[in-house]
Amino acid sequence: MKRIISAILLIIIAAAAFTGCGIFTPSAPQRFSVVWYDLFDTGISVTAYCRDQKEFSALSSEIYSELQRYHRLFDIYNEYEGMNNACTVNKRAGDRSLVETDPALVELAVLAAEMYRLTDGRVNVALGPVLSLWHEAREVSLQSPDKAYIPSAGELSAAAQHCSIEGLFIDREKNALRLEEGMSLDLGAVAKGFAVEKTAQKLEAEGRSMVLISAGGNVRAVGSKPEGEKWSVAIQNPDLTSEKNYVDVILAQDISVVTSGVYQRCFEYNGRSYHHIIDPDTLMPEDRYLSVTIAAKDSGAADALSTAVFNMDQAEGLAFIESLQDTEALWILPDGSFAESSGWEALRK
Repeated sequence: MKRIISAILLIIIAAAAFTGCGIFTPSAPQRFSVVWYDLFDTGISVTAYCRDQKEFSALSSEIYSELQRYHRLFDIYNEYEGMNNACTVNKRAGDRSLVETDPALVELAVLAAEMYRLTDGRVNVALGPVLSLWHEAREVSLQSPDKAYIPSAGELSAAAQHCSIEGLFIDREKNALRLEEGMSLDLGAVAKGFAVEKTAQKLEAEGRSMVLISAGGNVRAVGSKPEGEKWSVAIQNPDLTSEKNYVDVILAQDISVVTSGVYQRCFEYNGRSYHHIIDPDTLMPEDRYLSVTIAAKDSGAADALSTAVFNMDQAEGLAFIESLQDTEALWILPDGSFAESSGWEALRK
C-alpha cells in the first residue's frame, strides 16, 4: 500500500512540474511560444496559453497570416502580386490619379496624419526622402565600414523639401492614396505597432485571451495569463554590453508597451553612433535619450508616440504625455538614469 501511495504522489508531483500550473487536468491551459524572423525586419514572438499544441498551432498560424498580410501591405521596398501596397503608392508619387489600395493601408495613413498633428509634426510618415538617405548610409556603413558616411546637410535639406504631410492625399470612401511628386512614405514609426494592434483586435473579437505578441520592441497583451495574472513585460536595457538584459518590469493586461531606442538599427561613423530615429527639425538623430517606452491601449498609437516623444525635450515630452488619457512613458537618459510619467509606477504593481 505504501508503494502504491508513493507512486501516486510521484505521478502528481511530475504532473505539477510538467504543467507549471498545479495538478494536471486535460483542460488546464499550457504555455506555448513561437518566434518568427521574416516579418517587419525583426524578431516576432507569440506566447499563449492553450489547451494543447494543436490549438496553439492554429492560433499562431492565424497570427502569422495576419502579420504577413500587413508586412506586405506596408512594405516600402517591394511590391506583391495582387495588391497596391505602400511601395506602389511611393512609385506613383506625382501621378494625378489616386492609387486604390487596401482599407488597412488607408486606415494607417489616417492614423499617421492624426499622430502628426497631435505631436506637432514630431512623427511624420512623409519624411521618406530624408529617411531614405539615412537608410542608404546605414546599409553602406554596416556592409562596408571602410566606406561609412552620413548624408550631407545639403542632401538632407533638399530631401526635406518633399516631406510635407499636406502632400499626402487620402480618400477614405474610395480607399485610395496619392502623393505629390518627389514624396515617399516611410511607415516605420507606426506600421509594426498598427499591424500588431489590428491583429490583437481580431483575436479579441474572436473571444481570444491569454496571448502576448512581441514584435521588436512592440508588445501587445491580449487579456491576461490564466486566472487573471498579468503579463510581465521587461524593458530592454539600452546598454547591450551590460550583463543585465532589462532595467524595469511592468505588468500588462490588454495594453501595449512600445520602446524606441538608440541601440536599434544604428551604425558608426568617425567614432560616433548614429541611430535610426531622425528628428524632423534637425534631420539628424539626436542624443536626448537612450530609449523611450510608451504604455497605452493602442499599439499603433503607442508606436508613433514613442518616436514623437523621443524627438521632444524631456520637459515637453512629459507635459505632452500627461495631457493624454491612459498613456504613460519611461525615459532612459544618456547617463542611464530614469524619468517617468506620473502613472508609470502603478504599472509595476
